[in-house]
Amino acid sequence: MKNFITIAAFAAGTNALISRGDSCCFHLTSSGGVSGKLGQLSDGQNRIGDNSLSPAQYCIDSKGAITDYKGRGCIRTPPTTQFQCDEGASPTPGFSLSPQGKLEYHGSKDFVACATGQNGGLNVYTTPNKSDVTGCVDVELTADSCSSSGSGSGSSSSASAVPSSFGSSSAQSSPSSPVSSTPVPQSTHASSASVSEPTPGYGTGSSAPSESPLSGSPITVVNTITVTDCSCSATAPGSGGGSGGGSGGGSSEQPSPYATTPTPSGGSAISSSQPTGFTPAPSSGGGSQPSGSGSASAPTSSASATPSATEFPNGSCPTALTTGSYEYPHLIVPVDSSSPDTAAGTSYNGTVSSTISSAFNFDIPSSDSGKTCTLVFLFPKLQDLETSSYSFSGDGKIDFAKLSSAVDESTTFNNMPTVSQDLGNITVLPGNSYIVSTFACPAGETVTYEMKNSGSTDLNFFEDYNPSPLGLYITTC
Repeated sequence: MKNFITIAAFAAGTNALISRGDSCCFHLTSSGGVSGKLGQLSDGQNRIGDNSLSPAQYCIDSKGAITDYKGRGCIRTPPTTQFQCDEGASPTPGFSLSPQGKLEYHGSKDFVACATGQNGGLNVYTTPNKSDVTGCVDVELTADSCSSSGSGSGSSSSASAVPSSFGSSSAQSSPSSPVSSTPVPQSTHASSASVSEPTPGYGTGSSAPSESPLSGSPITVVNTITVTDCSCSATAPGSGGGSGGGSGGGSSEQPSPYATTPTPSGGSAISSSQPTGFTPAPSSGGGSQPSGSGSASAPTSSASATPSATEFPNGSCPTALTTGSYEYPHLIVPVDSSSPDTAAGTSYNGTVSSTISSAFNFDIPSSDSGKTCTLVFLFPKLQDLETSSYSFSGDGKIDFAKLSSAVDESTTFNNMPTVSQDLGNITVLPGNSYIVSTFACPAGETVTYEMKNSGSTDLNFFEDYNPSPLGLYITTC
C-alpha cells in the first residue's frame, strides 16, 4: 500500500527504507482490550485478531523509526492516526521499546484497536477521533525482543523540509511518500473531515477501512469526466497521420471539450444531463476532434450503478489506478500569492484556494517509453476514503496547467516556473474522476503540473492512492 505524497506522496529510495544492519527486529503482541499477535494485510495495514494473517515482523532503528519485513515505512496516517506500513514511505520517528518490551510512541504505551468488520480484525491507532472509528478498545503492544530500542523522539533521516500550514489543515504525523530523489516532508497537513459541496447528494462521513489493496482489482470512481485531450485523430498520441496528429515522441497536450459518462454493465455509454457547452464524446473513434480551451463541469446526474467500463476518447488511458500502469507525484509544492517570496517546501497535500496553488512533479520512468500518458484528477466522495481526507467548498472551478520546468522545495509564488500550456478549467465535484490531458509519455523526464483556483474553490486534499484514490496522477497504457 502506498500513500502519495505522497502523497503522499519525497524521500530518496536509499533513505526511505531502514537498513536491517542498523535495526533490531521483533514481532508484536497485543494485550488489554483484545489479545493476539499483529499481522498485516498485503497493503501494509496492521491488524489484531484476524487469524487469517501470519504474525508480522517489524524492525526499529535508533531514531525510533519502524519498518516492516518488506522494508515499508511504518507511519501514523492522517487524519486517523492509523498505524500502518506503506511501500515507499518515510517511517514516522518517535517510537521506542521500553525495558519491559512495550511499544511506545513519544513515551506513551497506549494504543487503540478499532473494529474493521473484516475477519474479526482490528486496526491499530494512536489517538483516533472517536467520530472516525467504531468498536474501539485500549491496548498495549509488546515486542518479543529489542527492549530499550529506539529513541522515542527524533526525526526521519530522509526529510529535509517541513511544510508550512495551508488551508484548513492541522499538523499530523508523517504519512508515507513515494520513493524519489526529492526530499520528503516530516509532517503533513491532514485535511479536515468536513466538506461543503456545491451540489447536494454527496455524503460527508468516513467509512471503515476496507481490505481491498490497490494491487488487486482496480479501483474505479463512479463517473469519468474527460475535460482535455490531445488534438489528434482517433489514434493514440505519438502516432503519425491524421489532422492534428503528432509524430512519435513529441506530441503536445491540447485541451478539448469532450466528456464521457459512465457505462453501465453490458451497455453503451449512457447519456447524462450536461451543463451548457458540454459536448458528449463519441462512443468510438473516427475523424479528428476539435481542440480548444473549454471549461467543463461534472454531470448533474449519473448512473446509480458503478460502471464496469468507460469509453475514453482519443486513446486516453483509464482513470483506474492499476499496479504498474500509473505514476504518482514525487513532489508537491504549494505556493501562496499572499506570501510571494516564502518557500513552503514540500507537502503531502494538494491545496487550491484564493491565494494558494499547488505544483506536482511527476518523474516519468524510461520504461514508459512509447506509452500513452493521461493526466487524471481523482475526486471520490468523502465517505469512500480509507486513509485520506479532504476539505472542499466553493464552486469547484480549478485551472490545470503544464509548467515549463520542475519545481523544488525552494519554489515560491514569485519564482514559480512559467506556464508552458494551459490545459483548461474543470469544475470538480466529489464522486468523479477527470481526464485532464492525454499525451505521449515523456520517458526519462520530469513533468510538472499546476492546480489553481479559477473561481471560488477552496480545496485541501491528502494525496493518497489507497482506496479510494484521491489526487492528481498520470495513468499509462
